[in-house]
Amino acid sequence: MSVINNVLKDLETRESRFTPIEITSVDAPAAARRDLKPLALRLLLILLLAAAGWIYLQQQTAPGVAAPVALASADIPPATVAATDSSQPAKPASAEAPAEVASIADGVVTDQMIGNQIIGLQIRESEQDMRMEFVLRDRMVAYLKERGENSFVYHLREIESQIVAPILTDNPWIRALAITSADQGVDIEFVTAPEILVETRQSVVDGEPVWAINLRKAVTRPVVAPASTRAVTDSAAAATSAASTSETTMPAASRALSETPAPASTAEPETSAAEASASIVKLEINATNPDAKSARQLEYALELINSRRLTDAENLLLKLLGGVEDYKARQHLLVLYQGRQRANRFDRLVRESVARYPDDALFRTEYARSLFHKAAYRKVIELLSGTSALDTDQQALVAASYQRLDEHADAIRHYRLALQQDAGNAKNWVGLGISQEHSSELAAALDSYQRAGRLGTLNRRLQAFVDKRSDTLRQVLN
Repeated sequence: MSVINNVLKDLETRESRFTPIEITSVDAPAAARRDLKPLALRLLLILLLAAAGWIYLQQQTAPGVAAPVALASADIPPATVAATDSSQPAKPASAEAPAEVASIADGVVTDQMIGNQIIGLQIRESEQDMRMEFVLRDRMVAYLKERGENSFVYHLREIESQIVAPILTDNPWIRALAITSADQGVDIEFVTAPEILVETRQSVVDGEPVWAINLRKAVTRPVVAPASTRAVTDSAAAATSAASTSETTMPAASRALSETPAPASTAEPETSAAEASASIVKLEINATNPDAKSARQLEYALELINSRRLTDAENLLLKLLGGVEDYKARQHLLVLYQGRQRANRFDRLVRESVARYPDDALFRTEYARSLFHKAAYRKVIELLSGTSALDTDQQALVAASYQRLDEHADAIRHYRLALQQDAGNAKNWVGLGISQEHSSELAAALDSYQRAGRLGTLNRRLQAFVDKRSDTLRQVLN
């Protein structure tokens, strides 16, 4: 008992120290509180961006809607507009506007509409003509916009210029040149000198589109017809037709010529004064050369040859055969075939040319040279012997043909005739020396070889031959 009492007294004297004990509750935990400020800021930023985008779209679409309405109403006649307004409800402007109107705003052409450009200008001038070539990125459409006395305005559609027109002074062909932007394109304005004919052409040169202006001297051919052979009405109609033609294609001087009254000497004595005053003498004036087309085609063929488009040049030259440029076309074809080593075509064309132009020295010489290469030496002699006067090349061909036939006396004679016309031809001196050597004229042969060597125009092979024969002849003669 006493022990229990002591324990109780000891407990009462100790300090009270409370230590809590955590116990997990079985109830649901309270919901955590979330911070709504970041979410509100995000929503506000999205609303601001949406408002700014809506305002931007309104500003961009407002001008585009107004412009189609104005263009559509401008393209429709007034009566049609009234009928449309009275019979049908108005449709939205965007439904009637054409697709291309969307790229036009307030009458300003955007960069997307114009992709073609003038990127260069070349001027070629000679005594016969002047040529201005405008180099383009792509092909284009050009037409005559304005025509005055010695003045022209050509419009190049849907194109812009990257160059500045040069200032031309004291030019016999053209007085002034200007390149200006107008009507979604470019105007080429120029003033020519009197009596100048203007021609334009679009072509491809070295793979680049080129629009060219050709200036040539006009060719007029007046033909006066008797007044008594024309009725008054026919003459008036002819004069009207000639006036309209000269307005577009003839220079001012030619137009003045067409308006000149007939001389008094053309009227017959029986014609009364009233009939003479009422009748009009018809003047047939050709402002352009009727052969100009063929001449341009021949010029274009030469351009094709220079640009190494030989097949196209050949086809164009073949089309010119039989026309007004037949002779020149044959000349250029022979050179073309010789350069391309088309022996069969060369022989056929040269035979046809000799048959067509039997007295022409050029074709006869080329035909003789063709026969010589085929070893038809007797035919060469027969062909050229019928000519009254042979030139240097023909004499040399006859001499070489006699030499190949071992008829050296005739060869020496024709070589000397050739050298009388051209003593500076080293090859003919070599040919003469060979025939002289075969004829045992050794001293004369050595002299011919030495003359050929001194001219210095032989190729390496012939020069070596001349040196060797000269050394041999010196040894024999000494």
